[in-house]
Amino acid sequence: MSAKKRTDELFVVLHYLKRMKDLIPEVPGVPQGEFMMLHKIHCCLQECGCQKSVPGVKVSKLSTNMGMSMPAVSQMLKSLQKKGLVTRTAATDDRRVVYVALTPEGETIFNNAIDRFLDRVDAVASLFGEEKIHQITVLLEDLGQAVERVRADQPEKF
Repeated sequence: MSAKKRTDELFVVLHYLKRMKDLIPEVPGVPQGEFMMLHKIHCCLQECGCQKSVPGVKVSKLSTNMGMSMPAVSQMLKSLQKKGLVTRTAATDDRRVVYVALTPEGETIFNNAIDRFLDRVDAVASLFGEEKIHQITVLLEDLGQAVERVRADQPEKF
């Protein structure tokens, strides 16, 4: 395949991928980036099975998992806290460590939106097929990792 043909095909696919963001439901007053943060908080809390002794997920873990700088994460969390969707709690033994959790309102908004998202994904999967969804997910994860590796190895190109 020629470089031009590969480039043209990749641009078409990237356009479709960009449009997939439309699957993410709009939540009034909550931009998609903030919704993605709510999702990551929810997933991290479920993943760690946080007990009552731990007031949430560490901001540093969110930063790592989201691939965002600590200041960017803190700014987004500040916005979500102002909206009453998350709480931030400093650790009692080390005030530099901050935990984040969804408020009951944040949990309700997230759950309602994720239900709409799952309905949309189910509609796409029924047309496209579960096996193809799985295949494309694996391939896109591999592609994303390759892009991240090139970004790390050749930052001057980005």
